[in-house]
Amino acid sequence: MASGQSLVDHVEGLRSLLEQAPTGLVVAEAPTGRIIVLNEEAKRILGQERSQTAGTEYGFDGMIHVDGTPYGPGEHPLARALAGEIVRDEAVRYRRDDGTVARLAVSASPVRSSGGQTIGAVSTFLDVTERYLLETRVRTRLERLIEERVQLANEQASELDRLHASLRDISSGLEEKVRQRTAELVRRAQHDHLTGLPNRVLFEERLEHAVLSAERYGRTLALLVLDFDGFKRVNDVWGHEVGDRILKEVAGRLRASLRRSDTLARYGGDEFVVLVSEITESDDAREVAGALLSTMVVPFDVPGDRIALCASVGVSIYPDDASDAGRLRRHADAALYAAKESGGNAISVYGHPDGQRLEATAPYAVE
Repeated sequence: MASGQSLVDHVEGLRSLLEQAPTGLVVAEAPTGRIIVLNEEAKRILGQERSQTAGTEYGFDGMIHVDGTPYGPGEHPLARALAGEIVRDEAVRYRRDDGTVARLAVSASPVRSSGGQTIGAVSTFLDVTERYLLETRVRTRLERLIEERVQLANEQASELDRLHASLRDISSGLEEKVRQRTAELVRRAQHDHLTGLPNRVLFEERLEHAVLSAERYGRTLALLVLDFDGFKRVNDVWGHEVGDRILKEVAGRLRASLRRSDTLARYGGDEFVVLVSEITESDDAREVAGALLSTMVVPFDVPGDRIALCASVGVSIYPDDASDAGRLRRHADAALYAAKESGGNAISVYGHPDGQRLEATAPYAVE
């Protein structure tokens, strides 16, 4: 639209076409909101006795929100369009003078000059009352049908419940047995059959979780690997039955020396691993390792004999020595190897201030 041409001038050339539009159509002039077009379909939808006539301000005070509250002046679609807003298919209720209420779908858009200035607004609306009533009837029928089907289904379900009551009693007992058996199988799959401690599979899961948790919360943890010095001789001299008996007692001694928050596991053979969940410095891990070795001071009583054993411990610290569970485990193994190479009965802590270096302590002595 040319900037020098008014909205009225432009509309006059289209009035015949606008009057014959198949939808209700209203054109209002800015900034007053004066109605300059109200076509025949709009008059029919709004009601002849109440319809606006050209030259008056818009003011369809019969417009009601779908929740029943009347529209305020600034909420009217035409008012919002004059303010620059585009309204699309807004659901509106409209109360005519004869008391009937129509359901309308209202759209409105601003009309701008070629310079971008809002010079008016146009609103179109459809009477969707019949469609609304039809949808309401269909919805009501569907709801009633669904209610009937649900009621029938409930009756059938109740009958089935009565028919299968005895079967449920039997199956519930069977399910409990299956649950218990499954839990036992899972426990066996995750625990060492001899000592009852977590096995390699469960320990590695807990180690992965502990490292992720430590990374998230900025904590420090330690991994200790304990291996007996010369345990093979026990099996060779006293037999595997005695060896198993000693390993079970070792598990009890080690468990008693640890906190409830620490994780003790049998990794395999005579090798045990300990996850110390929270420490403040490497000396804390060394103290835990010392406590583990001190449990070996008292000899083990076996039929007709007493067996004295010693062990070595390798220690690695997260995050100082490794950034993931795999490296933490490998570094603890390397520290254990250094402890054994130093003569056994020793604690070795892995460290790498100058690259990768092993700090081996002197053989552990019990006062």
